[in-house]
Amino acid sequence: MAKYSDNEKSAIVSLLIEMINVDNVISLKEMDEINVINRDLNITEEVFLLGKALDFNYSVELVKHMSDEKKLEVAKYITRIIDADGVVKDVEIQLLNDICHRTGLDIILSD
Repeated sequence: MAKYSDNEKSAIVSLLIEMINVDNVISLKEMDEINVINRDLNITEEVFLLGKALDFNYSVELVKHMSDEKKLEVAKYITRIIDADGVVKDVEIQLLNDICHRTGLDIILSD
């Protein structure tokens, strides 16, 4: 697992929260999964609150400037949120595609 700065961690939190909220249904399984990810990344309460307050577009820009390795890990975290409740909705896939496109991850994956 890559090492992330607090700013990078807050951007990840922001994107995960956006994914949880995109379908207007917040499931307990999604909340459990974000808590596991937060523990895995050693997200402090301060970093979580910063991520919660970050603008989505700013968070995407922060991820855009991460290394390819980190971008791939971020995509995996987002996918874990999508899969957490066992229901994959079109809006979730659209948001994932948008994040991948705007961060350059789609190009990395196609190489």
